[in-house]
Amino acid sequence: MKTFLAAFLPVVLLTAMSCAQQDQQAAPPPGDQSSYPSTTHKMTPAEKKDTPSANGQPVDLNSASKKDLAALPGVGPDYAQTIIDARPFSSKEDLLKKKVIPQSTYDKIQDRVTTQGPKKQSLPEGPKH
Repeated sequence: MKTFLAAFLPVVLLTAMSCAQQDQQAAPPPGDQSSYPSTTHKMTPAEKKDTPSANGQPVDLNSASKKDLAALPGVGPDYAQTIIDARPFSSKEDLLKKKVIPQSTYDKIQDRVTTQGPKKQSLPEGPKH
């Protein structure tokens, strides 16, 4: 009987740990905004309220989180990720020049965005020779 319990107990523990991990996928950690909101997520008014755009501040295309970009009118999670992937921008007109968003979306957000943030994407420094 002891042999059975010794073999069975680890299986039960691993199963319980696996189930517990699956239940912990609600919201991303505060520091990880790379995938939030997901492409299928419709932002609630409460989520949009806590963004620079909702508070009358310009949203920087070069440094804003996906959530902050997605809260802009007509943008949403898909265009927000496309904007992030197209960085850096030297001017907000680059959104059209790089064909990141359509003209109709640009017309809605042009007065709400800026490109004041870092223009270069930083790369980790390698060893100097």
